[in-house]
Amino acid sequence: MTINESGSINKTCHEEEAPCIVGCPIRQDGRDYIQLIARRKFEEAFDVVHKRNILPSACGRICTHPCEDKCRRGTLDSSIAIAWLKRFLSDRISPTSDEKPEVKYSEKIAIIGGGPAGLAAAHDLALLGYQTTIFEEQGQVGGMIGIGVPIFRLPRKEIEKDAECVKNLGVEIRCNTRVGTDIKINDIKNEGFSAIFITAGLPQSKHLPIHGVELDGVIKGVNFLHAANTTGKVDLGEKVLVIGGGAVAMDCARTALRLGPKEVHISCLESREEMPTSDYEIEETLHEGIILHPSWGPKRIVGQNGKVTGLETLNVKAVFDDQGRFNPSFHEGSEEIINVDTIILAIGQGSDLSVIDGVEDIQTTRGGTIVVNKETLMTDVPGIFAGGDIVLGRGTMTLSLEHGKRAALTIHNYLQNENQIDDRFLDLPPIPDLAPRRVELIKREERAGMTAIDDNRRVSSFDEVELGFDEDTAVKEAQRCMNCGAGATVSPDICIGCLTCVRVCPYEIPVINDEKVAYIDGDCQSCGICVVECPVNAIEFKGSYEDQGKDELTNAIKGINRSNGPVIVNLFCHYNKFAGSIAKYTEAGREVVNVGVLGLSKIDPTLLLQAFENGADGVMVNICTDEDCHYGSSCGEWANRKISTAKRLLSSIGMDQERVMVTCTSSDNDSLSNTTKTLLEKIGTTSN
Repeated sequence: MTINESGSINKTCHEEEAPCIVGCPIRQDGRDYIQLIARRKFEEAFDVVHKRNILPSACGRICTHPCEDKCRRGTLDSSIAIAWLKRFLSDRISPTSDEKPEVKYSEKIAIIGGGPAGLAAAHDLALLGYQTTIFEEQGQVGGMIGIGVPIFRLPRKEIEKDAECVKNLGVEIRCNTRVGTDIKINDIKNEGFSAIFITAGLPQSKHLPIHGVELDGVIKGVNFLHAANTTGKVDLGEKVLVIGGGAVAMDCARTALRLGPKEVHISCLESREEMPTSDYEIEETLHEGIILHPSWGPKRIVGQNGKVTGLETLNVKAVFDDQGRFNPSFHEGSEEIINVDTIILAIGQGSDLSVIDGVEDIQTTRGGTIVVNKETLMTDVPGIFAGGDIVLGRGTMTLSLEHGKRAALTIHNYLQNENQIDDRFLDLPPIPDLAPRRVELIKREERAGMTAIDDNRRVSSFDEVELGFDEDTAVKEAQRCMNCGAGATVSPDICIGCLTCVRVCPYEIPVINDEKVAYIDGDCQSCGICVVECPVNAIEFKGSYEDQGKDELTNAIKGINRSNGPVIVNLFCHYNKFAGSIAKYTEAGREVVNVGVLGLSKIDPTLLLQAFENGADGVMVNICTDEDCHYGSSCGEWANRKISTAKRLLSSIGMDQERVMVTCTSSDNDSLSNTTKTLLEKIGTTSN
């Protein structure tokens, strides 16, 4: 038995999972919300995101998106812009939960740190029924994403928006309370808290053990970012050098540039290919005019009259030794001095273990992290748990979210002596890579780019650089998703091995196995042709959103007002270039019911009969052009076959085939209106 994110118990029958889901630390069901975006069901998509991820606005902007690294679409062209699609939803929709979950348990939970791990744990514990209190050192929650991430990447209002839903659940937040100084863990225990989750992060910049670090003008990266983000004022001089090659170093350099120096440089031990941050972050940094010096090692900081004047460097021979250990070696005699006014150290972060003062039995590592049981996240002290960066050492926002979600459930299990598990965290293998023979059968589609503010404006202000997707861009990007693993599946008890699915599939997916029945693997593209063509109905979709238009039609046609005139069902493909306007199409004096399907090749001919059974006077089918459709020519070809079959069925029951009209919308609603008028003329003729 397992527990899902809503707290209900269910059984799991998964055998393998989409790689994007496996790659996500919190197992965000990206495939599902992307499918909903592709259908323009944005509120439903946001609900799917928010059930699993309490920081959608932040994740959509600064997540390292390991899901995209695993995306099978990358085999064809480029991975889906999964993180940016999450941002699109969070830009449009805010959490509106006014839910006040019932406090079911008497035990109180304390969380030390209001960063991603702490917020995730507080959210899930509140839903489970616990009174939870967050102790936060800063004046607001967010942890390092609030202190360290530049506001031009993550505006603080977005963090506040994400955190608001946690407050709405009744979680108490005590800001400006530093555990270890203002209050001790033992004091928290004495307040009656039954369990404590320590997620204090890594608030300190690591020290660089070279000569000159004590000089005026040498600033630690975390301190610099905190000051810049809160005051917008740091005196840097005309030339700045950032030491470090990770994401924090990029943030420091880009932040420094906005404070007015003439030049900003970055030096790092690693080569360009070895730098421990994403290519995108590096490219954005270089795009803004920051000068990168890879394979430069710091030898000493030079100065005059107690003030930094430069950095002496050495050319790096290798960062790691033959055993793969961090052990930089340098080219002798390659010393060089770069003259600068300010040096920012961004070579990593460390913990502040004063948080556990007075609790001697908590084990720590030489690196300053807390040791926990990997499964339960409990320390050596019963009832005290830890997670996030203070355990990981070097983590990410989503890894911290994962720890928060895991901790919430293990704390519950500890207090109630239960053994519930989150079925999302089951160790499932990813669907294998696309079979090479199928790669060439799938249409290439260009990944959407991110719009940004003007280059001059971006480096002279702290305005958010990236502007997000508009609706049409987001939908088109979502429609690139191949819905890996959620396509068609065969019931072996029904299949008769007739080879129909093998013959009709344009992607050569189905095969006949040793049991002489059909099998469809995770490469299925969800075109639905086999689902409709199977003579014994042995094939169906796995995905819960693939209703083939049936539920859409039923819901859309409810409550139609026949007094408004003839009822027209307007059936269209969501892949249609003009789907956005088609979905909103209305016609004065007509009752138009717009029904969208993600690929008309999957409609069953009986869908058109269902439209008439529900009171339609005519059905208009908008087929998209081959170049627009995700499925190319196969979609239109098979849709026309289904429509021809439907017309024959109509004729067999005494209804005129003219009541169904096929069209290809080529411009705007004017063409829809003209098609509607033509259809109405035919309906009028046939009814006389």
